[in-house]
Amino acid sequence: MRLALSCNCRDIEEFLGQYSHFGAPVKDLSRFAALCHKLGDPQEKLRYIHIVGTNGKGSTAEFCACALAECGYTAGKFTSPYVRSVCERIAITSPEGCHDISTGDFARISGIVGEAADQCGDLEFSQFEILNAVAFLYYLEKQVDYVVLEAGIGGTLDCTNIIPQPEAAVITSIGLDHTKILGDTVEKIAASKCGIIKGGRAVCAYGIPEGAMQVIKARCDETGAKLVIPDMNALDIHGKPGLSGSLFNYKGQEYRVRMGGEYQINNALTSIETLSCMGIPTERIAAGLERAVIPARMELFPGNILLDGGHNPQAAAAVRSALEQSGYTHKTAAIGMMNTKDCRAFLEVILPCFDRVIFCDNFSEGAVPAEELRKFSPDAEVFHDPQQALNYARETADGALLYFGGSFYFAAEIRRLLT
Repeated sequence: MRLALSCNCRDIEEFLGQYSHFGAPVKDLSRFAALCHKLGDPQEKLRYIHIVGTNGKGSTAEFCACALAECGYTAGKFTSPYVRSVCERIAITSPEGCHDISTGDFARISGIVGEAADQCGDLEFSQFEILNAVAFLYYLEKQVDYVVLEAGIGGTLDCTNIIPQPEAAVITSIGLDHTKILGDTVEKIAASKCGIIKGGRAVCAYGIPEGAMQVIKARCDETGAKLVIPDMNALDIHGKPGLSGSLFNYKGQEYRVRMGGEYQINNALTSIETLSCMGIPTERIAAGLERAVIPARMELFPGNILLDGGHNPQAAAAVRSALEQSGYTHKTAAIGMMNTKDCRAFLEVILPCFDRVIFCDNFSEGAVPAEELRKFSPDAEVFHDPQQALNYARETADGALLYFGGSFYFAAEIRRLLT
């Protein structure tokens, strides 16, 4: 299949559907290297902030891209997943604003990438590799100053790691996620993620368990990289962090973040240290952090509706902490989850903070049946249609906070219905 220049988002998704979700098993980066070489190795001609981590990658990427734009740079932003359109995954943030790749540009560049992939013989590429290749070509064409590059899974064998030494490497957190691929201990997962550390530039890491941090420190020593860890003694939080954001002072500079939850302060500090190592002035960083927002990530809507796409135990703990500090006496959860995630681990952490629970499915092909989720909360109500779940939750809210989460795809679908 080749895309017409007049294609729409559904056409793009069908094009990507030609490729598998994961491609053939990966033992090294030679497969993606072969594709990039066919394309002229565009990844060699760009500058990067490379971000890996179990949680916090998207927020950190948004903070970094916005701060670079406030400093007058254009920043490519390669992230996942998306809310409305797959084009969101290949975006550019500039002083004028943020825009996604157009469907026309996506179609044209995808044709180039698809033809190169066909010339690679029997190599079985993943959808993520094809997207990544499109992003490299697009950002080179647009001559962006930096690419804020979010890894997919892991680091060492993630196709984003085909890049040369980045301007800065960021490890936002490490927890037990994708254990079948990355390993079943935080040390093994750290070993995978810190493969992005390639040399003497700055590496910023925060929220890392001690065993995993030792792995990162060893990698920094081995490569000559400078490890930077935010100084919590230099942090002064003003008041209680709320669902609509936080105010704080760090090293003498005032900051405001609009994304809710105390954990966003940690992501902000990681971004501040990363950008400071690159020479970005703190006042420009502050302006960028205040500008940064991400749909369906601790996003508060009128009617006490909170959307968050976090799906693993670490994300559940962060959201639960934010909800418990929110001041709401009554809280209702409407949750949908994907069958690729550890539902038990997520739900055991987050469910205790809710008075009432609703489970929902039919928001995505891989959604866990709502009846199956009900075993974790037998008194929960079940819906098989997101619109009905939303309507019911609102009609029966009675002043409660309404949380919609468990999967980014579920939160994104609720967001679509709200907007």
